[in-house]
Amino acid sequence: MRNLIVIGIIVLSFLCVYFFSTQLQLILSKLAKAVGKKIGTYSVNREYALTKYIYMHRGSFLAKRYDWINEQLIALGLKRNGVTVVGYVSFWIFVALVMSIVIVMAAEMNMLLIPVIFAIVFVVSLVMTRVVVSERMEKREADIMDALDLIIPEIGSGVRNAIVKYTDNFAPSVQGDFRAFVINIQDRGYSFADAMYILSDSLGAIFRDFAQKAIFYEEIGESDMISIFDDITETNRLRRELRYTNNAEFAVLKTSFIVSCGIVAAYFVFLMFTDEFSRYFFLTTTKGNVLLVAIALVIFGVLSFISTIKSKAI
Repeated sequence: MRNLIVIGIIVLSFLCVYFFSTQLQLILSKLAKAVGKKIGTYSVNREYALTKYIYMHRGSFLAKRYDWINEQLIALGLKRNGVTVVGYVSFWIFVALVMSIVIVMAAEMNMLLIPVIFAIVFVVSLVMTRVVVSERMEKREADIMDALDLIIPEIGSGVRNAIVKYTDNFAPSVQGDFRAFVINIQDRGYSFADAMYILSDSLGAIFRDFAQKAIFYEEIGESDMISIFDDITETNRLRRELRYTNNAEFAVLKTSFIVSCGIVAAYFVFLMFTDEFSRYFFLTTTKGNVLLVAIALVIFGVLSFISTIKSKAI
């Protein structure tokens, strides 16, 4: 409690000085811009290198982790605003580090616990974001498949021409990405392959198979190669059927688990009011507090797993 009061006094003092000192505001503003520029440059450079590696090593551990985060950024619309996976992860690392230090100091814990608290806060932050955007990810996946269903029958006239022809018919969530692809080729002088790499990174893993075949098709340029796209249409059809089945099954599973958790929670509340030893153990002792946190993390983990695995690319 004493540490929490000290932290509060320090923060309040800093805020008072900040709001009444124009020079301090100017210095911090310049510092923030300089740091932001450095982080932004580093993130963009590393992101470009990562994108090329991920595209060539789809089955690697790094590629799977990258896709897991990248799909979140795409669903949130942050990718379109220039937010990179490297920058996103760096942000949460910084937030988790600050929060872990504050938690340890406020609770007067051993400083050696900072790495443990940091890991928990970092993982929980990423998982919470994934849970929030899981439904949006499924909707965007469906929009991308609908776009491919329009593009593939017109591949004979060229991939770029097919995209230009149907851009206005695509769902609003993906129109901007396809328009950026066309602009990169027409106005910015990008090669077809480079523009397709960027488009694939913006649309996510579900578009990657089409992107690879489109680059190969454009390089070969033979009309009899159109058949390589046929399996994409069939795969999308099967993916829609499987997604529908999965959603129905997961809805039942999630409802059953929430009802079970509700029953357990109700019994726990009843126990707190009726059993003095349980109330003392869970609310007063360190072991009881740790056990409560562990129970909460398990429940959060299971619910998160159910929500995120349902939206995982099929």
